[in-house]
Amino acid sequence: MREAIGGTWIFGIVIVFIVLFSSYLAISVNYSKAFKVKNSIVSMIEKYEGHGNEVQDLIKGYNKSVGYGVSSSCVNRGEGYDNVMTTAGVRHRYCVECIEADASGDRNRMQKSYYNVTVFFKLDLPIIGNIFVFPVTGETKPVYGFCQM
Repeated sequence: MREAIGGTWIFGIVIVFIVLFSSYLAISVNYSKAFKVKNSIVSMIEKYEGHGNEVQDLIKGYNKSVGYGVSSSCVNRGEGYDNVMTTAGVRHRYCVECIEADASGDRNRMQKSYYNVTVFFKLDLPIIGNIFVFPVTGETKPVYGFCQM
């Protein structure tokens, strides 16, 4: 009887390690996918020097092709952050905010702008399910021109 109880404990410990290992794998896959999507969106905005309708269509197509479907609500950060551009609906798959570095108002001069991109990382564990959604943010290099929204 003593060996049977010892085998049960060993079996329980093995199950716990399997669950922990699969949880770690699930977290790392979701985390890397969120960063890959964020970096791709930043690259598209830098390549086309803004966030117009063409870039929005490219981003939507890219999200669909990689199977990225995590969504959450976008938050406007207050002073200096305006022109929040998001996908349609209340819950968004990505958020793009235009930050004007030189707000002199002179339309004849080239102006530096930055785009702050936010995508979302879902902490989804096996058996337990979806626990939290975290934002993953990144910023473009300076884009010379006015905010395109």
